Amino acid sequence: MIDKLNSKEPFYGNNFSIEQDIFSWNELESLLNLRPFINNTRFKATNQSDYTWNNQTWLTDVNTWPASLLSEVIRKDTCFIVDCSRVNKKINNICKIIEEKWKYPTDAHIYFSFKEQQKGFDSHWDYSNNLIVQIDGETNIKIWNELKYEGDRQVKSKSEPIIDIIMKPYDYVFVPKNMLHQAVPLSKRLSISFPMSTDTNIETQDRDWITI
Repeated sequence: MIDKLNSKEPFYGNNFSIEQDIFSWNELESLLNLRPFINNTRFKATNQSDYTWNNQTWLTDVNTWPASLLSEVIRKDTCFIVDCSRVNKKINNICKIIEEKWKYPTDAHIYFSFKEQQKGFDSHWDYSNNLIVQIDGETNIKIWNELKYEGDRQVKSKSEPIIDIIMKPYDYVFVPKNMLHQAVPLSKRLSISFPMSTDTNIETQDRDWITI
C-alpha cells in the first residue's frame, strides 16, 4: 500500500498493516480532556459556528472549549481534531514512514462521531493527498472523478462516484488531492486521516520520539 501513495488515482484496501491498534477511544477521551487539543482552531465540529462561550479563569488560551459544552457537542456533531501526528508513537511512526518514503509532510486528523447516521461534513476536495484509515465503526466513503462549478465553488458532479464503499475497522482509502469526496458515518465511528502535502519544499516535522 505505501508504494501507491504517489498515485493520481484513488484506491482502497483492508487490513491496514503499517501499524496495528493505531488509536483507541480511551486515547481520544484523554485528548478531549487536554486543553491544547480542544482549542477552537484545532478541534472542529460540523456546526462549530453555533457555539460561543465566555472566558474561563486561569486559561492561557481563552479559545479552549469549556468541557461541559464540548461534552454536549461531541454527542450531537461529527467532529475532528487536527495536528495530531504526535498524539502517540504509532501515529508518529506512520507519518515518519510516509515522509521518509515519499517526502510528503504528513499530519494526522482524528475524526469521530457517536450517533448512527450522524450528519458528516459535506462533499469537498483537499489540497493534499489523503489516506483515511477506519479505526472503529463504519463509514460510507464516496469519491467522484469529476467536478462542476457554481461560480468559484467546486461542487459534486452529477456523475456516479468512482468509489462508493463502506469502510470497516482497518479498511483504508487513498484520496488524491483535488478529488471530490464525502464521508458519512453509518454508526459510532472513529477514523484517522493522514493528509500529505505534495509540496516537498516545506520541512517535515521532527519525528524523534522522546523516551524517559
